[in-house]
Amino acid sequence: MAVRKLTLCAVLATCLVLASPVWAGTLVFQGTDLNGQGLLSFTPGLGDTLTIGAGNGGQGALITNLMNNLGICGGNCAIGGGYLTLASGAETSGFSGGGAFQYTFAAGGMIDIYGTIPSKGINVSSLLFSASFLNNAVFTGAGTVGSYVASLNLGSIFLNPALGMYHYTGGSNDDISISLNPACSTGGKCSGSIFNTTSSVQTISEPATLSVLGAGLFALGAGVRRKVLTGSPS
Repeated sequence: MAVRKLTLCAVLATCLVLASPVWAGTLVFQGTDLNGQGLLSFTPGLGDTLTIGAGNGGQGALITNLMNNLGICGGNCAIGGGYLTLASGAETSGFSGGGAFQYTFAAGGMIDIYGTIPSKGINVSSLLFSASFLNNAVFTGAGTVGSYVASLNLGSIFLNPALGMYHYTGGSNDDISISLNPACSTGGKCSGSIFNTTSSVQTISEPATLSVLGAGLFALGAGVRRKVLTGSPS
């Protein structure tokens, strides 16, 4: 019985050691095109939405890289044919004047990122990342330059399984720089090309060893139950 107790304790201790390390990191989907790809469209008005989709030679805002400090693709995955589409929640407030503008949006809407990552076996254009927005998203700018910044609903995030499984624990933002027509600054319909986009999410790894920990606890529980039923001495 002493040998059994030692074995069970050793199994449990090993499981706890394996399960305990957790590490945090950041995923950054990024693309830069100074000529502009994809098209933003927004007509100011309470309840209206802002969208980014196909236009200017692209299917959406250009995405070329997944940068990270988690070791995926050695820290920088090249994305082929990558693009981002976006729809905001409904506009809740806004103003324009003096050559500047600012609009806020309610929760809702989606951001989706598509592309291939051959180094991770994603050889056909697939959904790489998706999430919905929380409220207080802001579209702001001056003249012909604007940006969209929004917090992501961490519980809604989808990451392509080929890139790993993660818990999302940190704040996250989608920062999109847009080359706009001047109408944005005068309260008219906004449209323009996206020349820079960065979607950043802080993460903490999903410890696959938790399933092993569960097996260890089950083994320990089974040993205790057997000892009680047989009336074996301690």
